[in-house]
Amino acid sequence: MVSIIHAPPQEIVVTGLTSFNSQQNLASMIAFVMNVSGQAMALYWAEGVVFLADFVEPEALPDEYVKGKIYASNVSHAPMAKYSNLIRVGNMEVPVIDVSSNIALRDLAQWIRENHQSASDKS
Repeated sequence: MVSIIHAPPQEIVVTGLTSFNSQQNLASMIAFVMNVSGQAMALYWAEGVVFLADFVEPEALPDEYVKGKIYASNVSHAPMAKYSNLIRVGNMEVPVIDVSSNIALRDLAQWIRENHQSASDKS
């Protein structure tokens, strides 16, 4: 029998953080990138936050990855109290994926919500 171990990352290092005041503003940026590049993209949602994380590939930092540390070169985020599977921007629809069941992404969203709300959210 094969032994299977679930070992989520122990640490996420965020080297860049971009806050948007609204989910619409974040989705507009994603829609622009999708339109220009032709690449399909989706946003993540958990803990009242919609976000996109650009994770560094494990091959780029193998020693860190083995230690349970992963890096996000940029995390763009906005508040989104209730989950919706898409955000409409003009005639485009930006998909949103509920990642609440992913421990690492859920914890990242919670960290964003608790520590990096935009100035308008704090007032």
